[in-house]
Amino acid sequence: MRNDPGKSDSLGYFNLARGIGMLLIVLGHTVALYILTLDTAYPVSGAGSILGGGIIAAFFMISGFGFYKRSMKKCLSIQTKFLLKPYCLTAAAILGTKVLLSLIKQRPFMDHGGELVLTYLLGLNATGGSSVFGIPIESVASLWFILALFGGWIIYNAIMQIKSKPLQCCLITGCVIISYLMTLISKIWPFCLPMALMSAGYLAAGDYIRRNQLLERKLPFWCWGMMLIILSLSAAFGEVDIADCVWRLGLIDVAGTFCAGFLLLRLYACFMKRQWKGKLLGLLEEIGLKSIWIVCLHAYEKYIFPWYRVCAGFSDQPWLGILLCFVCRSAVIYLLYWIISRVIRKWKKKHRKKKITIEL
Repeated sequence: MRNDPGKSDSLGYFNLARGIGMLLIVLGHTVALYILTLDTAYPVSGAGSILGGGIIAAFFMISGFGFYKRSMKKCLSIQTKFLLKPYCLTAAAILGTKVLLSLIKQRPFMDHGGELVLTYLLGLNATGGSSVFGIPIESVASLWFILALFGGWIIYNAIMQIKSKPLQCCLITGCVIISYLMTLISKIWPFCLPMALMSAGYLAAGDYIRRNQLLERKLPFWCWGMMLIILSLSAAFGEVDIADCVWRLGLIDVAGTFCAGFLLLRLYACFMKRQWKGKLLGLLEEIGLKSIWIVCLHAYEKYIFPWYRVCAGFSDQPWLGILLCFVCRSAVIYLLYWIISRVIRKWKKKHRKKKITIEL
């Protein structure tokens, strides 16, 4: 593996960061699953939640590094192909598997998966379950990230069509504030709209960081001081869960995720000043390169595999249970990726157009 520190404005530079982030997200979801299932006495502190929020914010910011203004038609076409299509395929795979399991176990689909139909059609994120007009709904799980990224790209690209820079800044700031205000009205919105609006803010931040080379430039002391104050307040008294629209300290927590995301990227840039080699780092880069795949497969295994049974089996040894569950989930994601990638390669090879050579 070879990383070029001079390419910090390219998406490939962040493959390792995304790979590490994906593993941390799977681990974090495993810990959360253990806590929720067994009701253990391991609370998630504000510091832990702001770190998690910072990792998610960094993911969006990294995507912002690859932003280039396009026509709305072109932008919609690209994001539909790379984000909306994987979302639809994953949702179809989950629903199809749920139907198959209902047939095998001879149980009603509407009681064991039926709540996901409207959930995926409307892109709802009702963690813990809820209902819309009496129809049960659930959470799109990890797929909220894909929907938010899709919406964020469309919104940010639309804003950047405007020529006035001050108006662009006002609209981006407005998106972030409106996103938070929407969470005060309800935690459940179609197509993860509050997260999409917040995503537009993160994308704008990533684009701004790239254009102004803020990962390398020396920042004034007051910038570091402000970020430290915001992060300290959020870590001590706040709580962040972007997926569930939780911002205990309101806009202070929102600002905390921007600061945490930026600091994580700065830390990563310092790490990448050296050229790192090794099979493990190469594997992490591969994970980062296929991060959208990993998000989709993570969403699939979350709904299909009964991980709560692993937690219940190690109720007296929580950390061992967490480790075992994390290893199993990672293995399942890798196995699914290996199978699907082989199927796709064979399909492409089979349908590859044969080259015709004309000899004179």
